[in-house]
Amino acid sequence: MHRFARTAAVLTASLAATLVAAAPAGAAPSPGAGLDPARNAVVARIDKRLDALTKFEATVGKAGQLTSGHKSALTGLIADQRSGLTALKTKVQGETTVAAVKADAQSMVYDYRVFLLTGPKVRLTAAIDTELAVVAKMKAEPGADTAKLDAIAQSLQGKADALLAVKPGPDGEAIRGQVAPVRQAARTAHTDLKALRKTT
Repeated sequence: MHRFARTAAVLTASLAATLVAAAPAGAAPSPGAGLDPARNAVVARIDKRLDALTKFEATVGKAGQLTSGHKSALTGLIADQRSGLTALKTKVQGETTVAAVKADAQSMVYDYRVFLLTGPKVRLTAAIDTELAVVAKMKAEPGADTAKLDAIAQSLQGKADALLAVKPGPDGEAIRGQVAPVRQAARTAHTDLKALRKTT
């Protein structure tokens, strides 16, 4: 297989892999009235998020095509979220009312959005940087379809930075709405690059 084809195949295969409620508020019960189960449930949910951050960190470490700026941004985001969630876990364990635990559970979701936003930031930024690296390699080949490659690159410009700028918050649908076009751009670019590679 042609040297470039081997390189692009490895990059796009890696890319394909990357693409691939609390109770209602009420009167605060007395300490001990369901408090321990509530605390334990929130701690378990925080632990799941901390485990996810460890996996995201590994993904960043393995993503060889990440730009230095994007790698730094993602590494900082993961570190900040780990620190914040660890502190929140300690806070939950010291709460004395279910109402306070409920507020902490809301903070765990709204202030971090680990699954809804941080995961896509990691996976899609890695995917987009990989795709742009593939575009650069393909453009260096004799007979490259530079017009199509330029169009793919243009479709990805600014997408990762826009995604990294999205903030967590209470409006999950708004966050999904900001992630969706970035995910679609990455998927479309991946498909277009595979099609172009077959013609080289």
